[in-house]
Amino acid sequence: GTVARSRVRWRNEGWVKLGERMVNGRGVDRDTVTVGRDDGRFRKVMLVVEASSLEMYDMDIEFGDGSHYSPPLRAVFGKNSSSQVIDLPGDARVIRKVVFHYRNLPGGGNANVELWGRR
Repeated sequence: GTVARSRVRWRNEGWVKLGERMVNGRGVDRDTVTVGRDDGRFRKVMLVVEASSLEMYDMDIEFGDGSHYSPPLRAVFGKNSSSQVIDLPGDARVIRKVVFHYRNLPGGGNANVELWGRR
């Protein structure tokens, strides 16, 4: 039979999905979601974690002007959970890329991380 996949229940009106990554390794993994000027400017971002739980060590956001912002995000995310809304500093900004530093938690399979932005 098919396995029903539960979705995170949140109001995603006004949010744009900027990318997603599957956390593959058992050890600490580093992944990059490339965004770019064509996606527009954003004031807020949020993470949604699906399929399994993970431990997030840090997240580095690089903006179009080359500056960086690393929100204090070290946390364990349960399966089908989301981060708080992360306000980006300053006015709406072009996001060049977001680098995640994380690992799967033992016994749960591979987590899927979605990056969402709000203009």
